[in-house]
Amino acid sequence: MKKAGKIFSSISTKLMLLIISTIFVLAACLVIICTLFMSNVLTKSAVTQMNLFCDERGSDLDTNLLRIEDAVSSLSKWTENRIPDINTIMEDASLRDRIIDESDDLILYMTESNDFIQSAYIHYTIDITGPVDREEGTYYSRDEDGTFKTISFTQEEIVEDPVAEFWYYAPIRAGEALWTKPYYDGSIDDYLISYVQPVFIDNTPVAVIGIDVSFSRLLTWVDSLSYGDTGYMYLKEADGSTHYHLEELGEEQSHGDEQDELLENADLMTQEQTTDALIRYRYHGADRVMAFVTLRNGMKFVLCDGHDSIYRDRDRVVLLMVAVSVVLAAISMGIAAFISYRITDPLRKIASAANEIGEGNYDVVLPPEKADEVGEVSRSFRLAIDKIRSRTEDLRAYVAAQSEKIEEDAKKLKEQEDDLVSMRNLAYIDSLTNVKNKHALDDTARYIDEQIKSGTAEFAVVMCDLNYLKLINDTHGHQEGDRALKKATKILCTAFPLSTIFRIGGDEFVIIPSVLEYARITEHLETLDKMLDQQRRSSDDITKRISISYGSAVFDRNKDHSFNEVFERADQVMYEQKQKTHVLDGFKGDDRTARNT
Repeated sequence: MKKAGKIFSSISTKLMLLIISTIFVLAACLVIICTLFMSNVLTKSAVTQMNLFCDERGSDLDTNLLRIEDAVSSLSKWTENRIPDINTIMEDASLRDRIIDESDDLILYMTESNDFIQSAYIHYTIDITGPVDREEGTYYSRDEDGTFKTISFTQEEIVEDPVAEFWYYAPIRAGEALWTKPYYDGSIDDYLISYVQPVFIDNTPVAVIGIDVSFSRLLTWVDSLSYGDTGYMYLKEADGSTHYHLEELGEEQSHGDEQDELLENADLMTQEQTTDALIRYRYHGADRVMAFVTLRNGMKFVLCDGHDSIYRDRDRVVLLMVAVSVVLAAISMGIAAFISYRITDPLRKIASAANEIGEGNYDVVLPPEKADEVGEVSRSFRLAIDKIRSRTEDLRAYVAAQSEKIEEDAKKLKEQEDDLVSMRNLAYIDSLTNVKNKHALDDTARYIDEQIKSGTAEFAVVMCDLNYLKLINDTHGHQEGDRALKKATKILCTAFPLSTIFRIGGDEFVIIPSVLEYARITEHLETLDKMLDQQRRSSDDITKRISISYGSAVFDRNKDHSFNEVFERADQVMYEQKQKTHVLDGFKGDDRTARNT
């Protein structure tokens, strides 16, 4: 007992125990913190990856659905624009046939590239034709070899068609485009979902235009998707009433959410998507998790996997962290024991020297018997610290002065930069209309020419000219001419809200469509035509309305080598339209003068 007490009374033993216990506590805390942190990070990572995968695959499917919607919408607008009025379309069967004949190529172009599409059609309504034994539309259906063929379908068959409720009556009652729920079509022995849009003229349904999607092929694609080793995907109704799997399609035993026992995040079931969380549930005794997104047709696109499969990596990393932390703690304790020995060894030597002196050996160097030397060391340290403190304060003052100077210089530099930006903006803005000016167009043209050289250019040019500006100035004064220019600018900005517009002369404007508006340039030009038509009908006096001639040209990389070539084509088309406008308005000016008015 005395020997044990003597060991534990040793300074070296006490110091080593203190260091080891401190390291052990710190190591234990570190293990707990790292384990919790890594567990949280890996949990979030698993949740994020699963939601991201579901969102990406859902976006792929949504892209196909969006293309179908765009195709139907475009075909509906195309059809509506070719119908003059309700009486003409009812009475003129040849006009109806001509519209159908002209739509054939457009339908095939819009549908052949999408493998999910089973059929596409335009049918005039019974309200227009009556239930006659005559084809009043066109119906394309995909054959077994993947090509589309025309299927004969009369108006009488619409009345007798058992699935007409889905593709014919439902959209007419709704009065707008809609996606149907899955339904079985016995004529092609397949399940379909349809996107159908009715065309109304004077509140009378004139035609229904739609695209049918093979629901079985869609489910085949969904079933082909996998996530990890055990994850799979499926579709379900928005309310969860039916889960759609290819092998269960058409079976009465198909189930819904009622068989899922929700364990965590049940409130997410009513949301549009899970976003940054997972729904935990139990299905037939198995602990599972799911993520989902809502598609454009209202269905939910669901990704499911086992709970243990999703968090397997997290559990492995946590175990590895614990093992590594234990090993590091053991190594740290060994290092602590070594450091403790190095600290206490000089003390043992001093004790040994004292014993030697006690035995009469005076040939040793003894430490001071009093604390004077410690005081001297303290005083030396104090003097050193005072000197360091003095130098630090001088350095801090110098740094503060330099920082203040730097801040002042930075403020001045910022003001100069702001002035330069303002001057640059003023140099590129037309002061009257607040759109870009010719200098800005020149810079833009140079930038586009560089893109043409690098092979990345894709753009269009719309050249516009305000008609009769000189006549307005001469008749009503230059203030009225300035107002006409501002009104013309407003019309162009409304028709192309996301594009860059330049005023390059007194009455000349140039539009460079943005990426989004370049993709739909025809629609924006149609909008411009409608606005100009409203102006034309607003007054018989050409000096009291806004008249704009325009011409557009699209860059062709096979023949265009510069921006100016596209610009000149657009200018020529604009000039030709300007001459036609003068003839239409009865303006009696020679061609050269007319181009500058």
